[in-house]
Amino acid sequence: MRTERRRRRANTATQALRYQLAACCEDGRIEAMVVADGDGLPLASSGDTYACDEVAARMVLVGTRIKEFNGTLLGQGQRWDVQMMKVEIDGSELLVCAVGGTAEARSRQITRGAEGALRILAA
Repeated sequence: MRTERRRRRANTATQALRYQLAACCEDGRIEAMVVADGDGLPLASSGDTYACDEVAARMVLVGTRIKEFNGTLLGQGQRWDVQMMKVEIDGSELLVCAVGGTAEARSRQITRGAEGALRILAA
């Protein structure tokens, strides 16, 4: 008998992405994760909503020139340790961002989140 790997089941791709990102945040002990479109609009997120919105909006400016980012973003009285990876789905680039936690945890969870986004959105 096969063991179910999923903790929760989703009825929509957006909800599936949220569940994926929530699992990444929980397992990696990171503050937030977000998947955003090429305009910096969050498609799905988990964790600190303000951090997700701000990081998505700021990373799209950096993301036009690079495929990956690992560093610190500064905002109005805010500082976020961020890792970003671009993924391509049906000809559109999406940004997958992890915020907070350790660099090692962000690296592990950004890879997991990107793979999950590709799998979920390709279905």
